[in-house]
Amino acid sequence: MKLHRTPPAPSPQIPTECFQVVIYLDKPSPAFPELEMRSCEAYALAHHWDVTLTVLDDETEKPPGQRPLLLAALQTIKDKTAGAILVPSKAAISPIGGEFDEFVAQVEKAGGFLQVACR
Repeated sequence: MKLHRTPPAPSPQIPTECFQVVIYLDKPSPAFPELEMRSCEAYALAHHWDVTLTVLDDETEKPPGQRPLLLAALQTIKDKTAGAILVPSKAAISPIGGEFDEFVAQVEKAGGFLQVACR
């Protein structure tokens, strides 16, 4: 007599794809923003997010809508290659509250969100 075991049911597959974010760093001075970058990387790691792109922008004197690299970060949200833009502070987008809020609205309209990595 042979015993036949029923093979175990396949376990449900756990998605291995992580949430993708873009780190956006402003560079208002010649010094590399090392602390700000590390803060954003640590924040992403703590939330199990993958950093798909890191943008270092030195055109911070321009309003958010006129910065090609910031608009490229926004495009990753529109293209669905990232779900969020991670910044070290609100000032990375704009020290002016209205400009910051307007850019956040654009990110949300594109289907993503903007996250400030608090230190």
